[in-house]
Amino acid sequence: MNKEIWKHPKQESSLDEAEVPLWFWNAKLEKGELFRQLELQTEVGVKATNPHARTENGAGYSGGYLDEEWFSHMKTVLDYKKKHGEKMWLYDEIDWPAGTCNKTITENEKYREQYITIDKIPVPAGVPFRLQLRTFEGAGMFGMTPETDYSAIPLNIHILDKETGKPFPLSDSFLYGIFGPELEFKSNRDAEAYVTHIHVDAYEYGGDESVNYLDKNATDAFLRSTYEKYYEQMGQDFGSTVTTVFNDETRMCNAIPWCREFPEVFRKRHGYDIRQELYRIILPGTENGRIRVDYYDTVAYLYQTRYFKRIHSWCEKHNLKFFAHLLAEETLFGHVRYSGDYMRQNRYQDIVGADYLGKGIGSLNLKFTSAAAHSYGKKMTAVEIFAGCGWDLTFDEYTRMITFAFQQGMQTIINHGFFYSTEGERANDWPPSEFFQWKYWNRQSDGNNMIRRLQYAMSGGINEADVIAYLPTETLQMHCIPDQNFTHAFSHGPFLRDDRAVHVDREIQLLFQSMLSANIDFELLHRDAIGNFAVRDGKITNITNGQRFSVLLLPMCEVLPLGMAKLAEAFAAEGGRIVLVDDIPSLGTDKSEDKEICRIMGDLSDTGSIFVCSSEDKNQILKILNDSIPHPVVITRGVSGTVNQHPSYPAYLIDPYMHTGEDLTGVQFVRYLKDGMRNTLFMNYGSNPETIEVRVQTKGEIPEIWDTLTGEARKAEVVTREEYAYVIRMQLPCNHGVFIVSSC
Repeated sequence: MNKEIWKHPKQESSLDEAEVPLWFWNAKLEKGELFRQLELQTEVGVKATNPHARTENGAGYSGGYLDEEWFSHMKTVLDYKKKHGEKMWLYDEIDWPAGTCNKTITENEKYREQYITIDKIPVPAGVPFRLQLRTFEGAGMFGMTPETDYSAIPLNIHILDKETGKPFPLSDSFLYGIFGPELEFKSNRDAEAYVTHIHVDAYEYGGDESVNYLDKNATDAFLRSTYEKYYEQMGQDFGSTVTTVFNDETRMCNAIPWCREFPEVFRKRHGYDIRQELYRIILPGTENGRIRVDYYDTVAYLYQTRYFKRIHSWCEKHNLKFFAHLLAEETLFGHVRYSGDYMRQNRYQDIVGADYLGKGIGSLNLKFTSAAAHSYGKKMTAVEIFAGCGWDLTFDEYTRMITFAFQQGMQTIINHGFFYSTEGERANDWPPSEFFQWKYWNRQSDGNNMIRRLQYAMSGGINEADVIAYLPTETLQMHCIPDQNFTHAFSHGPFLRDDRAVHVDREIQLLFQSMLSANIDFELLHRDAIGNFAVRDGKITNITNGQRFSVLLLPMCEVLPLGMAKLAEAFAAEGGRIVLVDDIPSLGTDKSEDKEICRIMGDLSDTGSIFVCSSEDKNQILKILNDSIPHPVVITRGVSGTVNQHPSYPAYLIDPYMHTGEDLTGVQFVRYLKDGMRNTLFMNYGSNPETIEVRVQTKGEIPEIWDTLTGEARKAEVVTREEYAYVIRMQLPCNHGVFIVSSC
């Protein structure tokens, strides 16, 4: 790294998008005031901005949207940016979530989210039960006769024996009248009827912001209404001054999302008609759980390809980068409920994003996001941060949160936000404003320098982690029975009712947090990215970016894709170490894979290539991992890890997750490889400075200490020198990070 850039990071234009605040347009805009606020941003080094009109929570934006007035304001910003050689992003919505074009797309019912509800109705023995028969899609039975082949017509009802769970043949209970068959069922055994319905919410009652993200036609309508208008007005500056589009907080609103092409896509992916089996996803048990795995897989696939891929393709064609962050990245439960599979939704993003609400630190959501980015070989990540921190946010808390974000793999800071106005209720719109209204605005230039230095040291290379873990999303999907009583936006949402789901969701958090607390960094593999990894020279290697891993961790993987099992087999064949937690996988993502999964795992067990640990014994897991990985950087004296005061969330969904009240203490470090150098970022999360000694492997000169806030760069204090390492002493300040910079 260049020390001049480190000392004077504002002079390096390639770092101008290290900080890109959401600039809240929350009042009537005036050209002179827009210029004044742009100049204030430039003065402190904030040379990229993202105008974002807000009308919710009494925020008070006054003006048109995507009309002549709107684009006159955007042109004011664009002209300023062009004149000063700066950048701007486009926020593709007014308020949020993205995809509604100010809630006009959803005026058309066919673009609103479709969803299924499944009613469970007890049918006591000996009591007749009648139902007006309909097809799964809700059509009547007109014209159907006893000669009709009902096996080819998915109906909206199934009746099961209450004790055995076996379905009754319904055609034996059909009565035929002038309107076609009707149902009258009676049995000498207790039964349960399951009746499915397809819904679309009324516009006035939540439908206005419930876009069907599984429907490509809704996405195309959004592109026409919003993206094409920006291209018409500003397209000549796409890729130069206008660089990126921001897509905010999309999600599945309802528990069982649906779309018109769902059955066809599902059949192509899984080989059977989901309409005949869908009622089973609310039932417990392994066989029903496998239906859930297939169902959530299809949700994730449609979300990925019908929404994110189409927007990304448009951006790529028009020379823009695409940034998005989703909802509920914090837990596996949130991953499944809101995205089908959260990790998969990052494939078609250029800048992979997360959201971080509240001033507490310690959540895994940023780690999930950066790991998803790395699994696809993405070169940049970003986090929207500081919403809900409150007006009492101090500068020390500000720099502490930024450093935590970078340690978790974020590379760009998106301030939430820079308020155009704080008059009246505007000041209460998820404060604070880190703009001129903030009492620490006089330190914002220092903060911008720090952010630039962090991006400079931690972009353009790769995160150096030693452990690759498979995220057991499919296992959670198998046990995650959808709760139809909740949509979104609640502090205390639906419980995970299945004990196994509760265990997996909780223990994956506790395991990963214990690893981070012990300074054992890791990356995550998932179903959609397995093809990006291969075994090379005894290491699992990410072939998209060159990351190499010494240990494979398979935690709570009751279900495992065959491709992942084969990767584990190849790794073991070259001497790789594999650690299993709780389960030896026995199920594939398809039944046809089960036998081969069991064979591979049996062979690995026979050869002694795997260690099987209990999730209850984190110390054993950490010891095996520590004994199995190289330690090019290790703390040899002083505080050597962190304590997380909030290592897991309760077994219910929260929307949104607020991180206020979470905290870390102790010392954490992460390693980043760039241009033949190892940049190791240390952060002291305690309330007092800490002196530590660190052993650093290097064949080069004495390692150096580079301070992210002051810009100081100096030789480290050497305690002892070894043949290929130095033991150095360093003092860690509170609330901002320092790098050990060494050759590797």
